[in-house]
Amino acid sequence: MATPGTSLFPTMTSVGLEEAGLSQTLPKLANEGALQKMLADERMRCETHKTNYQTLKAEHTKIQDDYRRLQRDLEQTKEESAAMEGRFQSLMARASKELAEKITELEEVKTQAITPEKLEVMKVHIAESLEEPFRERFNKVEEELEHYRTEYNKLRYEHSFLKSEYEHETTEHKRVVEEMKLQYETEIENLHKDKEAIVAKFSQDNSHDGQRVRTLQRDNAQLHLKVKGLLTELEEIRVQREQTGLQSDHVSRLQARQLTEHVATIKALEAEKESLKLHIDQLESDMASAMDGQRAMSTKAHDAEKRTMELRGQLEEAEHRRKMEVTELKMEMVRSRGELERERDVMANELEGCQSNLEILKKASEMQAQAVGEREKEAGRRIQAAREEEWEKINRLEQHNLELEARLHEFDKLKIEEESQRHAEREKWEEQVKSANQRRDQTEKDMLALRARIDHRNTLAEDLEKQQSQCNDLQQQLQQTTMELHSLQAAEQELSTENDRLKTTTGMMRDEVRAARAEAERTVEVAHAKLEQHKVALGDERRQAERRVEELETEIRAGHQRAEEVAKMHRKKKRKYQKVVDRLNEKVQLLEAKKEELKLEKQALRNKIPKETYAKAVQRLRDLQRRHTEFRSLLAGANATLPLIDVTGPVDASTPFARVAVEQERLHHEDLTLIRRRLDDLNENQKLQMDALLGEAPLSSRTDILSPRSDEDKEN
Repeated sequence: MATPGTSLFPTMTSVGLEEAGLSQTLPKLANEGALQKMLADERMRCETHKTNYQTLKAEHTKIQDDYRRLQRDLEQTKEESAAMEGRFQSLMARASKELAEKITELEEVKTQAITPEKLEVMKVHIAESLEEPFRERFNKVEEELEHYRTEYNKLRYEHSFLKSEYEHETTEHKRVVEEMKLQYETEIENLHKDKEAIVAKFSQDNSHDGQRVRTLQRDNAQLHLKVKGLLTELEEIRVQREQTGLQSDHVSRLQARQLTEHVATIKALEAEKESLKLHIDQLESDMASAMDGQRAMSTKAHDAEKRTMELRGQLEEAEHRRKMEVTELKMEMVRSRGELERERDVMANELEGCQSNLEILKKASEMQAQAVGEREKEAGRRIQAAREEEWEKINRLEQHNLELEARLHEFDKLKIEEESQRHAEREKWEEQVKSANQRRDQTEKDMLALRARIDHRNTLAEDLEKQQSQCNDLQQQLQQTTMELHSLQAAEQELSTENDRLKTTTGMMRDEVRAARAEAERTVEVAHAKLEQHKVALGDERRQAERRVEELETEIRAGHQRAEEVAKMHRKKKRKYQKVVDRLNEKVQLLEAKKEELKLEKQALRNKIPKETYAKAVQRLRDLQRRHTEFRSLLAGANATLPLIDVTGPVDASTPFARVAVEQERLHHEDLTLIRRRLDDLNENQKLQMDALLGEAPLSSRTDILSPRSDEDKEN
């Protein structure tokens, strides 16, 4: 393509040649009309050239305006591309920031999620929190067992001592009763002999004396007074018996009322026990359901962890794809930017060429304006050629501009498609992040529910422990009430037997009083008939009675002395037994210290017990049980061979000492029966506790518990 500069110079040379030809032809024109016509034609051409110049100038300004507009559009497109790039960079930064936040949140969710290690730690903590109260309760039960063992040993020792005393007292009582029976039989025989002698003397002696009659009357009056005194004593005894009967009735009523109250309390306690059992079963079922829920939640947590790992892999893959796409987009942007810059340089060079052409055209138009009158035809032709060339250039520029606009539209379409793809990917990522957040919220809710259920289970375990302690207290109260009930029933039976015995004794005494009264009346009648015959016999009888009273007083004093000696011996034995008890308490303290040491050793060795030590412990337990039974048999034999208290001398049953002895014997018998019953109950409870402990605890701990007690039994 020829430039405007190269095409303009030949036109100027041609114009000069035409001017030279015109100057040569002008003188030849002779016709003035033709010249004017030519001038008019030239003017017309000049006007047409002027109009063409104006149109070209307007078109030139229009082209300049289009060029400025295109330049502005290019700058605007550059600014828009820069803004789009900045917006894209900000979106990329925000997406990377959100991705980093989501990764941190995912890490936090992973840290908050329940891993198998955390689950094992939680299980260990829960097991420790659940085993701690049961361990404390087991230790408390062991302490109570040791206390009951010490109490049982004390009671067994007291029982053996009281049993020996009881056997001694029973033998002594039998011996005293036999002696009293023999003594009374001898006295009755002596009285019969005296009576026969008096009757014989009365039948033989017929001499009567008034003085003897007076003495007999005096003696009779004294006997009447004695009989009245005996009757008053009998009335007092009867009143006392009635009072004791009323008291026994009152006591029986009280016992019956207490018995009904105890029965009602026992029924209430049994109902509470049943309700507590039902509650315990319910708590166990709740605990089992809680454990099932915990296992289900642990499986859910594992599934959630696996899902998070999968999501993490997907997120890493998406991030890698995003990075690759971003790098590809950056490369495409760099390529498109280079192409746009090259096109911009081409367009700038073309615009510079157009400007230079326009300047050259301006200069040429000025030169043509100066020589317009002479070169109208050539100038019009040249202008027309230049106009055609300019139109061709403008068409080429417009086509090139249209091509650029089409490429810009294509770039916009590609950009919109890329933005839509990025938006779709961002929405996909946001949906994945939302799903991850939802799963995280679900896991947090599950964790909160798990924590709430764990707290609920801990509260249930605490309530269960409280209820178990209350149940144990109620069982202890029930045992105490049953023991009291048995003791009250035994006391009631003893009181009823005592009441029957007192009734029988009162009946016998009434019969004896009636017989004595009849005998006294008969003796009074016989005495009235035979006063003289009985005077000497009564004197002898008085002397014998005085001697008998003196003998009884001496026996009473001897009985008081024996009672004082027995009390002294009892005090001595009490002091001796107190010393023995103190020594045993010291031994018990030492054994408790040993027991604490053995407990520590047992806790250290409880986790792992070899088979050899287990077999040795079993053998040791059997040996200790055998030695314990041998010790009990030896203790029972030793209690049977204790020395008896020697109490000699006959005692009259009608004396106050005999009544006191009988009352003491009765009370002693009641105490012994009560103690025997309590010992039986305690032995049964201890057997049950031993069976339960031997069934629940390991044998190694049993040997550790029983070994100090067997040593204590040996020392006892």
